Amino acid sequence: MVDQAVEAIKWRVKELLADISGKLQPADIPDDWPLFDAPFDGLEIDSLDSLKLAMALADEYDLEPDTEFDYSRVQTVTEIAGYVQTLIPTGGRV
Repeated sequence: MVDQAVEAIKWRVKELLADISGKLQPADIPDDWPLFDAPFDGLEIDSLDSLKLAMALADEYDLEPDTEFDYSRVQTVTEIAGYVQTLIPTGGRV
């Protein structure tokens, strides 16, 4: 069974990554491609981009402003979405 909350977060992560890259559409970004160690062709995420992503996700899902994303542990859209879901406070927006 597909968790609709995680799917919605995955799509939002892809939208944010597409905005950051300025080159891709969300549908072009694979769910399970490593974004940081082996960048997807056309999507190169550097430390500034990862900070932008973390700040956007914190704002989007009402996470604590000082939430840190350990990108050595969450590398893919799927992993990022799962991690965000665990951090969403009760009543958080999805």
